[in-house]
Amino acid sequence: MRFDKGSEITKNVKIIEWMKNEILMSISDLFNLLFKGVKPVDEVLQDTLANIIMITYLLAKRLGISFKDIDYKIKEKIKIGIKEEHSIETWYGDLSNLKKHMDNKE
Repeated sequence: MRFDKGSEITKNVKIIEWMKNEILMSISDLFNLLFKGVKPVDEVLQDTLANIIMITYLLAKRLGISFKDIDYKIKEKIKIGIKEEHSIETWYGDLSNLKKHMDNKE
């Protein structure tokens, strides 16, 4: 079966638009949950955060950026944050913890 190249471009544009919308809706859901005072163990909060991360990875892929490249960029930002003593690192050590998590993923 032969596919029209134009239809592939259209499909790609549609899915990118869907992903952008999905990210915005998930961020809106996150803000609403935080406003209501959700607890960290709440499955809805975890699901919403996981959805934002997942859709971000998938959007990057649709835009031509590999998962590996996104992981690399995240690691670079973590290194910079640690080096520049970002407040989240200085106060809580979160960047170091995230670095350990990323390193253990491999």
